[in-house]
Amino acid sequence: MRGFHSFDEYISQHGGVLSRSELLDAGWSADEVRLGVRYGRLHRLCRGWYGARDLPAAVRGAWAHGGPLACVSALRFHDLIDADVGPDHHPHVCRPARAHRLRHAEPAIIHWSDEAYRSGTRWSVAIETALHQAARCAPDALPEADQWRRPPSRWLDDLG
Repeated sequence: MRGFHSFDEYISQHGGVLSRSELLDAGWSADEVRLGVRYGRLHRLCRGWYGARDLPAAVRGAWAHGGPLACVSALRFHDLIDADVGPDHHPHVCRPARAHRLRHAEPAIIHWSDEAYRSGTRWSVAIETALHQAARCAPDALPEADQWRRPPSRWLDDLG
């Protein structure tokens, strides 16, 4: 029995986002996790995932949809593109390919990929992964130095 008061400190020391099974492996009981959420000592991000209180809002918003920031949202988070650049302002989130869908009131763009999901941290996919995702999803949002990543236009194929 570890107690409620140490949830936030433990989660912060371990990257800011932990799964329920990681909390159980660390010594909390299922009842302590449930009561921690009920009494506001533990912040539930989505089913089976918990976050530290000081988690950035963008990361918290992505995890409300079940995964780390992806694509243009990850690029914005890392200050590689401006906040107002991109086709939309819905969060881009990475989920494992076989994950279940989550119900959420807000729309999001989900990038389903096991490899991308594991590429970075629990806050964001790796920058290189985000650039590859953006090249396919929102090529106009890419930083100028990365415009070469844009896929060739389909109408060019018909010319040759």
